[in-house]
Amino acid sequence: MSALYTVGCSHTRYVWPTYADILGQGYDKFYNWGMTGVGNFAIMNRVIQIASKMHPNDELIIQWTYPARFDFHRAETGWYRGGNLAHNHDMVQDTINKYAYDELTYQMLTDNYIQLTKSYLAQHNINYKMLGADFDVGGKPALSIAQDFNIPFRKFLNVMPGASAIKKETDPHYTTSHHLEYLRQSNFTITKKMLYYVEQVEELVDTLHDWKLIQLKLEEAGFTQRVSYG
Repeated sequence: MSALYTVGCSHTRYVWPTYADILGQGYDKFYNWGMTGVGNFAIMNRVIQIASKMHPNDELIIQWTYPARFDFHRAETGWYRGGNLAHNHDMVQDTINKYAYDELTYQMLTDNYIQLTKSYLAQHNINYKMLGADFDVGGKPALSIAQDFNIPFRKFLNVMPGASAIKKETDPHYTTSHHLEYLRQSNFTITKKMLYYVEQVEELVDTLHDWKLIQLKLEEAGFTQRVSYG
């Protein structure tokens, strides 16, 4: 018996399946610890949580997110998930942007989180892989791969908070087909089961035009997990 654990931001766990969910089809057990909007400090801490639960044959995939994110944890509410500092604005984000953020420091922090995580996992003999925020493949981000293969991004009604009513907005997250193409380009093993899974997912999502329904319908069909971890 082997299990796959994955952790990252919304590129790892989103309303529709990601690379993680596709790869999970090839394991006896699969636990997707991805969380939308978190930063690399949260990801590092969640890796430590995961490592304590793993067995010798289990595997871990860590997807680091963009450095320009600020996060913290409170026992009552869990992780603050503000997303990229440049894109989202609330009281926390605006305060950090004004008084604490600079690009070089946040890149240094991310580099430190990665090195600390590598050391911790080596000490505990954890089998792991690491991915970047844009899933670089030989220096070429997944978005470029998607454009090369003419895979469109999806448009839905009211996809983003504050979007005007009855207007289709483009969701900037990679589709399940983007994630499949990334796995192919990165030389992951793709099975017939995985291909059928992606085909069924995309067929269902193609019938949906309201972004708010996607997660519910995919969970009902058993394509994504209802449970949240950590």
